[in-house]
Amino acid sequence: MSFLLRRSVPRAWAGWRDDFNTYPVGNIQRPWVHLADGTVAQFNSSGELRLPANFFSGNGGGESYEFQPFTPNWGMEYEIWWPVTGVASQGFTMYFTDSWARIGGAFANMVGVRMLHDVTRDYLQLSEFTDGWSVAQPNGAWDSPVVYNGNDLHVKIWVENDTWVRIWVNDIYVGSSMITPAFKLGPDRRCLRTLNTSLADVYMRWIDHYDRPPSVPNMSVWSSILFDDFNRADGAVGSPWTQLGTNAGIVSNSWSTTGTTDGSRGLLWNTTLTGGKVRVEATVGGNLAPHATAASSLIVCSNSAGTQGLCANIYSGSVYISRFSTAISGTPTMTDFQALTSGVSIASGDKLAFCVYNGFTFLEKNGTPIIYAGNAHGTVPASNTYAGLRVGRTSGNNSNSWNDVRIYSGI
Repeated sequence: MSFLLRRSVPRAWAGWRDDFNTYPVGNIQRPWVHLADGTVAQFNSSGELRLPANFFSGNGGGESYEFQPFTPNWGMEYEIWWPVTGVASQGFTMYFTDSWARIGGAFANMVGVRMLHDVTRDYLQLSEFTDGWSVAQPNGAWDSPVVYNGNDLHVKIWVENDTWVRIWVNDIYVGSSMITPAFKLGPDRRCLRTLNTSLADVYMRWIDHYDRPPSVPNMSVWSSILFDDFNRADGAVGSPWTQLGTNAGIVSNSWSTTGTTDGSRGLLWNTTLTGGKVRVEATVGGNLAPHATAASSLIVCSNSAGTQGLCANIYSGSVYISRFSTAISGTPTMTDFQALTSGVSIASGDKLAFCVYNGFTFLEKNGTPIIYAGNAHGTVPASNTYAGLRVGRTSGNNSNSWNDVRIYSGI
């Protein structure tokens, strides 16, 4: 079953679902194709796609499908039965890559969601591949919430803006990670290819590959509840802010780190919001430009003491989505959820917005999301009500100042 809504790319939406009941029993046929080594997959009498074991593959042989979604926000779901056992390391991988109709079997620069089994655990991994075998970068790995052997396995993969991948197994969230710029997906790079490097056949019951609405909300969900342009006499910011730490204040109409003492300083406001839908938007610079090794931050879901919260850490050439677990008025302990360390440049005048919405976070630069992270409230409660800013000084270098700030509530 397939659908097509609207006809003009890039605004067209498409999707297809295959439950394998319309094919004759036997080897696969178009739009499915088998590429490279291994045994060709079969449609069986139970309405399944049987993907034969290819543990000894020499060039990554497997099945691929001709069609693909049209838009940058899309998903794939499938259900498999995979009776994998034994002490050998084995895997079943769903690659996303260029269409075989365009490049044949010469697959390169692929993004793979790997289901892996070894003697100690069943787990999933998101990786980038220069070819079917060569891992350029493992982006993340997470334990499966269910044992593979003996269970129906419903895998859901959502891709946001062709750059951020989220994974669920049997409707349980597993994890997420960004794709690096060199491997970003896109038009004609959303096609699937399977690789069954296990000793057991994989039985696929159905597969669904579809365009979907973006998870990132548009501005209609946000309502401004505080704005400050710091355009007042140099010095303390005053009410309604709480400043944590010394050596910070208004300089040249920007909230800035001051003095020559290394450390971090925070500026928080009680939003009273407990639903975990908050947006902090601020303009970089005014007094101090971004630095490569000294970070400023946008903060959401902080407690009143500034010892727990979510933040986007900002450098001139990199950004991080993190949580802090010690006081932001000293040397805060940061745990990074996601990093973007290449292909990004932050300069004075850029408007950045750090948002938490429906359990995930993202950072916008001049209105465009550039980094995402999931499971925001696994360690930081949505009920933390404070939001604001951070500046600092590291090894004698000052972080950027903030020229203005606006805080929004979400619906």
